[in-house]
Amino acid sequence: MRKYLLIISAVLSFVIIGHSVLSAKEEAPLREFTSVNIQYQGSKVWVPATFIAQKGDRIKINLINNAPSGQHGFAIDEYKIKTVAVKGEPKTVEFTADKPGIFRIYCHIHPAHVGGQLLVLK
Repeated sequence: MRKYLLIISAVLSFVIIGHSVLSAKEEAPLREFTSVNIQYQGSKVWVPATFIAQKGDRIKINLINNAPSGQHGFAIDEYKIKTVAVKGEPKTVEFTADKPGIFRIYCHIHPAHVGGQLLVLK
């Protein structure tokens, strides 16, 4: 009987310690940005247009479209981000930066108008 109590105690200890270790894992940092689409001298741009993060960061980008033409896209192909920001209706995109590199940001509706980049560091 004593042997079974020792085994049960050992198993419970491993379960409790394992749960504590998993619970203690920190959540990846959240990097939050706000980018505004404006028109300047006939060109439409997201400001800021460059975002920098570390691999593993959670990313939240709040998009505000103030360009008079109404709607503009925001796309990052490698992260499967493709959304449209309509003037007067803020939009948010969220994802985890799980691969390092420089990724093109563009308007998939008007590709020549809006450009930028996401830089994810190792």
